[in-house]
Amino acid sequence: MIISKKLITVGVIGLGGMSSFYLANISNMDSIKIGAICDVNEEILNKIGDQEGVSRDKRFNNIEEIIACPDIDAIISVVPNNLHAKVLELCILHQKPVMAEKPFTLDFEEAEKLNLLYQQNPVPCMIGFIHRYTPSFLYAKKLLEQNAIGPIRHVDVRYQQSFGSSLFNVPYLWRFNKAMSGSGALGDLGAHMIDSARFFIGEFRSVSAMMRTFVDKRKDAISGEERQVDVDDFTSFQAVLENGIVGNFVTTRNAIGSSNQHEVTLYGDCGTIHVNIERPYEIDIVVKGLEEKPVLKTERVPDRFNKTFLSDFVQLVLHNPSRDMPTFYDG
Repeated sequence: MIISKKLITVGVIGLGGMSSFYLANISNMDSIKIGAICDVNEEILNKIGDQEGVSRDKRFNNIEEIIACPDIDAIISVVPNNLHAKVLELCILHQKPVMAEKPFTLDFEEAEKLNLLYQQNPVPCMIGFIHRYTPSFLYAKKLLEQNAIGPIRHVDVRYQQSFGSSLFNVPYLWRFNKAMSGSGALGDLGAHMIDSARFFIGEFRSVSAMMRTFVDKRKDAISGEERQVDVDDFTSFQAVLENGIVGNFVTTRNAIGSSNQHEVTLYGDCGTIHVNIERPYEIDIVVKGLEEKPVLKTERVPDRFNKTFLSDFVQLVLHNPSRDMPTFYDG
């Protein structure tokens, strides 16, 4: 499918909470527009359709119908985890470019099947590892390429949120159901940790881990009954990455006081770099200057590192992929 026009028309599948992030970003761009939407909830479908000015005939309940729609150049998939593989499979079969939220699949068997299909019929495909596009992450990547802190020896990566703590009494959601989510904190937040390590350092060589579920029962908001939680609230693992670099990783949805705290600390022979998505325009760096001891500095990220992942997706659809964009294989 060759697309040469300057304005890309996308179909958005899944109109839940995360979709508002995509809709807001699209509204601020000149190179992409919403041409169709899809959701099983008719009320939400019509509410968003009216809000975004989507015509009635471009409001779908069926996933394959929106993907097959000839007026749609590409798909953005923001569905629950158990549906991503189906969306990707249909996009491959219909040769429709796609940007999908993570995780692409629920397990390794599903991933192998999808990978085989993709290798036979590849399409422009991107996964929503949006934190790669945090300005401080992009700046840190550039500094590492410039050998600013020397050879990297070890990395500390955390992704902590608090919403799952018993303090907040969050009801049973699809995220707490393994059949729908595939995993808990590990797949939801930990996937970003793994991607960040691969983004900065390279591939994993070995892993040793432990997982825990702190809140094992939650009340179903509809039935009022208690439901068993069968996914993790906390995962910690140690890893060896490329060039023998060691890493320590912690993710949890039960860290009270942590709103959306994804941070990476990279330790090199000549210094340290620390970044945090909650401070997207700042980077902490420790380097040895003229003084005897290394000095901690907080630097403002240069404006040239402001970049949106949707702009990269547009370029991918137009067959102009950028070097560091997260692809199907990252997914």
